[in-house]
Parts: sequence; C-alpha cells; structure tokens
Amino acid sequence: MSTYTTEVTTETGSDNSFVIQTPLAAFVKERLAELEIRQSVFCRRNTFDQGLLSKIQNSQVNSLTIESVLKLAVGLGVPPQHLFKLIDRLDLHDLVLQTYAREFSDVLVTHLEVESPELAQEAQKALSTAFPEVDPPSIRIRRKRAPAVSTYQKNGDSLLKAGILRNGS
Repeated sequence: MSTYTTEVTTETGSDNSFVIQTPLAAFVKERLAELEIRQSVFCRRNTFDQGLLSKIQNSQVNSLTIESVLKLAVGLGVPPQHLFKLIDRLDLHDLVLQTYAREFSDVLVTHLEVESPELAQEAQKALSTAFPEVDPPSIRIRRKRAPAVSTYQKNGDSLLKAGILRNGS
C-alpha cells in the first residue's frame, strides 16, 4: 500500500503504543526521504516553519493555511492539489484556481493573440466555461443607529449638542 493514499496508517511508538499517522504526515516523510533532504535543510531552502513541519510529520497538525500548503507543495515538488486532497480541503484548491483563472486567461490571451487569434479565442472560451464569473457576495450596508439615551445622560455637553437639554434647564 502506498502512503500516497488517504488511508490512515499506524506506526509503533517507542512504548509499543500505536500512533495514528495522517496521510499528510506519511506523504511528507516519504517525499523528504525520496528527495534525500533533511527537515532543517528543507525549511531553510523554502522558508518553511520548521516547527510546523515537525508537527506535520508527527501527525500533530493536519490543518494548514493556503500559504503553508503552497510553500510545502513548491518545496516538495508536487502539485498543491495533492496536498489539499491529503488534508481534505479540495475546496481551497478550487478557490485558488478560481482566483487566478481570470488573470491567467488575460495573460494567455494576450500572448496568444499575436501568434494565433483563433487559438486565443478558443482558450478564452474554454477558461470562461471552466471558471464562470462568480458574483461577489452581496454586502448590506449597515445603518448607523442613534446612540442610546443612556449615552447622552453621561455627558451634559452631548445633551446640549443633541438639543435634548436647553441652556439653563
């Protein structure tokens, strides 16, 4: 069985107890061994947090930020999608793709238009189909509420300015 699968593997600890190893931990350990690179060297080369990498390898952490996944993917030389799958967050992979789809489409079309306008149109159409425009979330503007009466009672000057108190009352 390859450790690249999402099945949970176990290893025997020093006290003969079983430690559950996450798929991410198994993959990272195996990949670092394949690359013949030590943890400290990997972290230095890729500006990756050594403490976080240690926690990943010891199955203490399975939730990562997008930045951490991308740095780990670059350093390990694997597609980010594989790491997002191992941590069960393919939704983040889709989000990253969707975020860059429009920018990539513009860059691709700009470069292809000179060589082949037809190919540029086909590429743009394919990207538009794969990553349709997403409406931004609707934002409701919050109205300012008038301060509570107790706020005015704390400061006589505010009461005068608000027209609640009159001079001499």
